Amino acid sequence: MSRQFEKAADVRQNDHRHQQFHHVQRPAHDRGSGKSRPHRYRAAARPLAVFGDAGSSRSNGPETERFSRETLQAWMQYMEDYGAAWLADTGKEFYSQEYWYLVAMTLVRHWQGAPLNVSDACRSMKTGSSKTRENRLKKVIAEHWCIKIKDRVDLRRTYLEPTQDMLLLGGQHFRASLDRAVRFLWEQRLLKRSPTALLDEIEGSGRELDKLHLLPWAEFLIGYTDDWNQTFRNRFRTDEYWLPFVRCLRGGWANQPLTMGEACQCMSTGSTRTREKRIALAVSRGMLKRQRGEQDLRVTSILPTSALETCLLSHFTRTLSGVDTLVHRLLDGRGRP
Repeated sequence: MSRQFEKAADVRQNDHRHQQFHHVQRPAHDRGSGKSRPHRYRAAARPLAVFGDAGSSRSNGPETERFSRETLQAWMQYMEDYGAAWLADTGKEFYSQEYWYLVAMTLVRHWQGAPLNVSDACRSMKTGSSKTRENRLKKVIAEHWCIKIKDRVDLRRTYLEPTQDMLLLGGQHFRASLDRAVRFLWEQRLLKRSPTALLDEIEGSGRELDKLHLLPWAEFLIGYTDDWNQTFRNRFRTDEYWLPFVRCLRGGWANQPLTMGEACQCMSTGSTRTREKRIALAVSRGMLKRQRGEQDLRVTSILPTSALETCLLSHFTRTLSGVDTLVHRLLDGRGRP
């Protein structure tokens, strides 16, 4: 087993928040909910669809009012915990949107029985020069996460397959996060019936579990990341801006705005100077704004603009609707459309 997987195992034992993410109480109540807005899932051989029309998220409408603010904040917290779990599983060295796309797409295509060819693997990373993407690919291969295999008929074709270590880690990661997503919806009283039977299925293992449950769940998470990128027009990556944007919004809602230092500290990567530059860029592009303290002018608060609030409300409403639709399909035994 690679050193990165051994490190992840140690982190999981010591990270209290990570333990909270994986272990929650069994559901104790049963209450229905209304119909959810459907969204499209496509096979990974084609581009994955985002939820609804992320490009039109600049205006509020009835859809953004479907869920209460408390429910949306709980969904934001779930996704923050998901990110913390991914960081604990992979480590900071691989904590970037590009590596997440690469690993998730490789697993999805493996579960579909249609391995990802090397060219598509590089394209899945979204950003970076051809050389940069090739170097990332070499890095995950060196960590024994993936291996290259030749096509049996056409030796010019090369595909990427996850190793047994990656199948184990990826399977555990997606199984735990799906389990928590089901429990989250139940706790928020969004499910029409008890998910106990579904939770028992998720706790199982085997190829059928991967196809019926982990495959559509991984596709959903890829669609979630696509939706974020489309909402912000590929200007603010999840690994850099998700935490400061969401925490600034929630701090503003609670009348407890983040200071400049707190906004920088909540980021998971980057030097102090790099984090300050990210905040400055978000301010210049109208997503955040600075405000001097009324009592202490030395303190600078970072607040969300109305444009950021609109984008985040639209994004989290669409994706919460999406996970609600998916889990109801799993409850009905339908899985992927």
